[in-house]
Amino acid sequence: MAAAYFLARAGVAVTIFERQATLGGVVRHVIPSFRISDEAIEKDVSFLKKLGVTICCGAAAPSVDELKGAGYTHILFATGAWQAGRLEIPGDVAGVIGWMQGVKSGAIGVGGNVAVVGGGNTAMDAARLAKRSGAQRVTIVYRRTKKYMPAEEHELELAMADGVEFAELAAPVRQQDGTLTCEKMVLGEPDETGRRSPVGTGEFFDIPCDLVISAVGEQVDSALLQANGIETDRRGRPAFQTNLPGVYAAGDARRGPATVVEGIADAAAFAREVTGRDHTYEIPAAARVTAAEASARKGILCAKAPCEGDRCLQCSTVCENCVDSCPNRANVSVTLSDGRRQILHIDRLCNECGNCTAFCPYDSAPSRDKFTLFACAEDLADSKNAGAVFLDERRVLVRTFGEPREYDLLGVNDLPSELETLLLTVKKRYAYLLV
Repeated sequence: MAAAYFLARAGVAVTIFERQATLGGVVRHVIPSFRISDEAIEKDVSFLKKLGVTICCGAAAPSVDELKGAGYTHILFATGAWQAGRLEIPGDVAGVIGWMQGVKSGAIGVGGNVAVVGGGNTAMDAARLAKRSGAQRVTIVYRRTKKYMPAEEHELELAMADGVEFAELAAPVRQQDGTLTCEKMVLGEPDETGRRSPVGTGEFFDIPCDLVISAVGEQVDSALLQANGIETDRRGRPAFQTNLPGVYAAGDARRGPATVVEGIADAAAFAREVTGRDHTYEIPAAARVTAAEASARKGILCAKAPCEGDRCLQCSTVCENCVDSCPNRANVSVTLSDGRRQILHIDRLCNECGNCTAFCPYDSAPSRDKFTLFACAEDLADSKNAGAVFLDERRVLVRTFGEPREYDLLGVNDLPSELETLLLTVKKRYAYLLV
């Protein structure tokens, strides 16, 4: 629909082929109405009709060869990710897409206790839909903790506001007799993305549950794509510009489960491929800012603010002056699992010589401002720095703002995920700093 809008606005003749009886895809048939109303979708449909878009609903998708034979020069597969990921446990388990579609249409009733397995935006939608549709108790079950859930933060907040409960560090094992049995997990080392891998403990606990909703990753219908000769990767996803001339893929069909906004971005990119130009927007004069005004608001590092490549401090790269200038090596550059670097100050190696402050281009005092690793709790108490001291294999004492607090690195905690990743990286890869 977004691609048709962009193209029709540019004067291109467009036809939409839709297998359902009405336009709207996952947004209309799956996403709950309290998120996006049918009235809003109907306004978009009406707008497309006014723009002259031809809409063919309720028919099987024609093949690429058929479309090209009919004279279509550009073809976009925006077929979504309708296949629910499978949760391989015994019991009463429903796929999230079919279940949400049934509830929204009124074909499926909701009651009792519901568990939603997964941590993405779709899981949040399913849990909220169950709660609003009559479920007595709704629990989201996730193998990691809340902060590692892929769902947007505001989606988590909305689910909690609706009364959804969370079972963190829980891996479902089976659903039987109104109960979901889960294995307790602990968090292991961060992977290459910075997310910590869940590890089973061999301990189990139960959650009241009459129905499990599997929201563990919706899949693209790769069979449809492959039947048309479109190459896909190991996950069954094609490239934006496929191996077939003039054939493209967008939205969930290309990305896997994504957001509506990402789908619209793909649609705009497809429109550019067809028209050969970007759509231009009228920007009010009042919205334009001069270079002088921008510099005045942001501030500049150098007297003349030269071009990026000529800046004396090479600000496009990581500054590690405090590491290079410290004679005692009290400032260390720590490489995180995703490749980013973080400066860590080592309290026991610092003799407060002042070199790092003198050489810092940002008017900072790294020996005081950088997150600091302390040798013992007494040293942490004697300092005002934000920092941490490892107490044992799983406990760490951390001060960010306010008084120090003890955290369990293997359990549920409210440490910011990036700080937790830093501490785990130090513990695993830089253990010599703890001596």
